[in-house]
Amino acid sequence: MITLKNIIGATLLAISVNAFAGDCTALSGQYIIGKVENADFQTITDATNALKCGGVSSPVTFLIENGTYSEKIAIGAIPGASAFNNITFESKSGNNTDVIITHSSSDATLSVNGAAYVSFENLTIDHKAATYGNTVLIDGKSSNLHFKSVVFDGVESARTGANNATIYFAANGPKSQILIEDCEINNGSTGIFKSGPSADAPDTKTSITGTLFFNQYETGLALTNEDAPIIINNVISSLSTYNSYKAINLDNAINGTMISNNIINASNGSVGISMNNSSAEPTYMGEINNNSIAVGGKDQAYGIYLTGSTDNQILNFNRLKLSINGTAKETQAYYKNAGTGININMMNNICYDLGTGGYTIVGNSYKDFFNQLPGQSNPALTVSANGIMIEKVSPIK
Repeated sequence: MITLKNIIGATLLAISVNAFAGDCTALSGQYIIGKVENADFQTITDATNALKCGGVSSPVTFLIENGTYSEKIAIGAIPGASAFNNITFESKSGNNTDVIITHSSSDATLSVNGAAYVSFENLTIDHKAATYGNTVLIDGKSSNLHFKSVVFDGVESARTGANNATIYFAANGPKSQILIEDCEINNGSTGIFKSGPSADAPDTKTSITGTLFFNQYETGLALTNEDAPIIINNVISSLSTYNSYKAINLDNAINGTMISNNIINASNGSVGISMNNSSAEPTYMGEINNNSIAVGGKDQAYGIYLTGSTDNQILNFNRLKLSINGTAKETQAYYKNAGTGININMMNNICYDLGTGGYTIVGNSYKDFFNQLPGQSNPALTVSANGIMIEKVSPIK
């Protein structure tokens, strides 16, 4: 006699071994994508359709054969995905120029909506032939996404707005545990535009490290509504002539934000690091440390620019260089606190320009060092420095 217990047990076993949806088998292990004879899937779309239909029952890796894949990829929630059952797309060769995923129409080359525990490694994702849109669009409640050694090529036209960012994290739903590591992000209005749902519900655990941002028109990296993001060891370089260009722009980045060891080159002016309403706690301060920031041009030019209630920040061991013509003195400074922010601690920074040299700040805390232009070399700062010693340094040629 077949008991109800046996029927239920057999049903659960069938579900775990076979399908999460429809009649598809749950994926498990390693698969090949490409035109080769032993390929499991001919296209990346075929593989993502299999994920959507059957989900996964163990870790899954898709090894993609060399070639150009002209596809628009969409990945949603994957049944069975977890910290253990993660999904990885990577080039079989391990070289990020050997596999190119490209889409030249509107929208995005890769769309991720509500997915979790998915990694992309050693690939090129291309959207540069399009006139607008995103290389990658991440929407919905998405988490634990990892991009490592990926080349992102955004639109080459001079565009503004998030809809033309190379990588766009939309504000529809929280994003957590987002890791972008050792990547290259080219073109676009913004390299990465990421926005949490609201100031009261910020995104968490965003880490952007070791990544090259090149030739963005409006902003290199823009984060809004973030809790303690990490931005370390990146290079942000642009020849943009956009008069409001910002290399790093943080709006409502709360708690212990870490901006460290980045190299910023904005040769045509505007702002190196901009922070608005980005308050930390006195016991968990934000840190802007060991960055090399070079800003040039003839109009607005700020090394570090704070607005709103940007409180409790440490600015330590930064090199701030302006190379400007000095015709717009009211909008040029190594550092300016234009808001109501308090407890801004500046220690051991070097501020200089190619012609006159600059100042090194040595001491514990100095809040109001702003509107000091390279050409002024104002010795009165030694009087207004609240007891902090400011020393003249030689020009750096």
